[in-house]
Amino acid sequence: MMNLFVVLIPMLLLSAVFAELAVIRMGLPSADAESRSERESLGLAVAIEDDRWIVRADRFEAKIVGRDGSGAIGSLRRTLAGVTASFPENRDVVILSYPHTRYEDIISVMDISRETGLENLSLLGAES
Repeated sequence: MMNLFVVLIPMLLLSAVFAELAVIRMGLPSADAESRSERESLGLAVAIEDDRWIVRADRFEAKIVGRDGSGAIGSLRRTLAGVTASFPENRDVVILSYPHTRYEDIISVMDISRETGLENLSLLGAES
């Protein structure tokens, strides 16, 4: 019986899968966001659709970025960097996803947003 435990315990430890957990920081709009005037609010949102991303804001016309091809992520990064350069006081972005949106797509948009200086992320679900 002891020989069985001597062999079994190391085998179980070697075959165990240790899960790595990561935390994605997200927040609700802060209380001071309500006190800001409408002039300061940009209302930036990125909608994740099947074949494109749509970058919308209150102060400029919506920009459509196609998700086809290898340069799609770079195009979205350049678009969001342009928004950040034009409105440096804005750090808020709302990511709009649909029920069929893949989790990986949401995470990639979050990563790109953080890379371009948009640190305050909010996630909003939309109806199909």
